[in-house]
Amino acid sequence: MADIYTAGGEVLMGTLRWEKEAAQRLADEVAEVADELKRVRLDAEEAVLEVRAKSLQTELVAKQVEKKLLARTTKSRERELLRGRNRMRELRGADIAPTDEEPTP
Repeated sequence: MADIYTAGGEVLMGTLRWEKEAAQRLADEVAEVADELKRVRLDAEEAVLEVRAKSLQTELVAKQVEKKLLARTTKSRERELLRGRNRMRELRGADIAPTDEEPTP
């Protein structure tokens, strides 16, 4: 006697049973392949996001360095301008006091 197989409330035997079992195996394999494909796609998307995050982090560090360099350059330029003004006053024989203030009467 062959084992009795039920599917969807129907009793299946012989060739019909084998066909139903083969179809179920195929459906299971298709589902496994679909799951694996989804895992691979998610891994790829994750890798892209990690690369973007690292790129943004590198860009952030570069901007911070650029900002520090700009601040240093600005201070250096301001000091150089002040030295130049002071030197010009010395050469003209003026006081080193700032000229922005008006004399008091």
